[in-house]
Amino acid sequence: MIDYTFHGVKVALIRKIKNRDSESENPIYWRITYQRKQAYYFTGLKFDEKEWDDFLNRKMQKHRKFKETLQSFFEITLRPVIDELAVNNSFSFEALDALLNNRTTVSVNEAFEKKIESLEMEYSIGNASIYRTTQNALKRFKYYQTLRNRKEKEEFIQLCTKNKYKSKGKNKLDIQINIQFEELTPGFFNECETFWRETGITDSTIGLYMRTIRALINNKEGETPYISEKHYPFGTKRGKYIIPEGGRRETALSIEDIWRIEDFETDHPQLLLAKDIFAFMFYCNGLNFGDLCRLRYENIDAPSGEIVFQRKKTLRKGEKPTFIYAPMLPPMVEIINRQGNKEQDGYIFPFLNGIEPTIQNERNIKRQINFALEPINSSLKQIATTLQLDPNISTSYTRNSYISHLVSEMFVNPIIVRKMVGHSTKKDVTAGYVNLTAKKRLEINLKLLNPEKRYATIN
Repeated sequence: MIDYTFHGVKVALIRKIKNRDSESENPIYWRITYQRKQAYYFTGLKFDEKEWDDFLNRKMQKHRKFKETLQSFFEITLRPVIDELAVNNSFSFEALDALLNNRTTVSVNEAFEKKIESLEMEYSIGNASIYRTTQNALKRFKYYQTLRNRKEKEEFIQLCTKNKYKSKGKNKLDIQINIQFEELTPGFFNECETFWRETGITDSTIGLYMRTIRALINNKEGETPYISEKHYPFGTKRGKYIIPEGGRRETALSIEDIWRIEDFETDHPQLLLAKDIFAFMFYCNGLNFGDLCRLRYENIDAPSGEIVFQRKKTLRKGEKPTFIYAPMLPPMVEIINRQGNKEQDGYIFPFLNGIEPTIQNERNIKRQINFALEPINSSLKQIATTLQLDPNISTSYTRNSYISHLVSEMFVNPIIVRKMVGHSTKKDVTAGYVNLTAKKRLEINLKLLNPEKRYATIN
């Protein structure tokens, strides 16, 4: 479609095959070639082999807007920059990047892909997933804007509502459309917020998406933001877009309901595993499932009788590590005896067996954690149905239940609670004077146990 050469600089649109899979969807790039070196700029489009052939060789209505956008970007942005550098004999890929960034001509799609690639290189898979989900949600709204027929719009809203959580498979909504930063105005975001609400997205999720877009625009890893201060769309002043604050959904169970799950009787191995893991997470200072999977026998400190670990979420380069100390209560010992690995030279629980805990394996670790989490949450919902508890229950309830019970029922000082669960206390001067001992931590957590239950393990 575009094949341009000027003063030794060549520009072409290409489909870049990944993993030698030519038939599946692959990304479309601007390929810039100069002195036998090449640089690639993502267009935001992905096509499979047949559709790419149609795109290049056939005049199809569904491709018209894509072609117009690409042609416009080439004529208005890319070609003038290349010509300017080439005529002055000052072309380099660094100079090209600088000019494109200064003119904020990098598309939103390109900025997202660059950020996602950076996060994945740092093995920050969770954050990369948030950026990708936000990008997909934004592209759905942009596509919705292109629809002119009211019936088409209503049908698309229904489709998005039905498949908003589908990230893979045939029902995945993979919209191919390009977005420019100039389009991201307060009006754009107000309309986007309305569309997202109509497709069943909650205020808290909308807030997450908008904060992610704001972080992308701010471009703290780069030299300048993608949008100048004059046109910056976010803020509290009149005419700016205000990000909604989502209310916190109640996800805490009473201590009595925690005990009911702990005492749930079943012969089904998966249900038994789910209720044991749920109870362990609650008694282990409300740790999350990912941290539970990462626990190793070396995290058990025999002299103090505690599990000592760091939350993966709070690990940051160059920061002083924050450790969590969870007393080994009798039910925790019983659950390890039932569900834990018998060989005590690796992980406590068998979810990550065979995967070394290295940063290079982080992607595989995250994938395996997600794979293990789904059946446990499904089993918890079965248990909740039987016990007539909250049908939306998941492993995330353990942390909220632990914190809620300590604060609301046991009236434990909030500073102590933050220290127990690994929340930051940096901004609280008083926190520096609160030094918890193993004896005090045990005293607090022992009050969580059911006084009418006799445990086989003596503390």
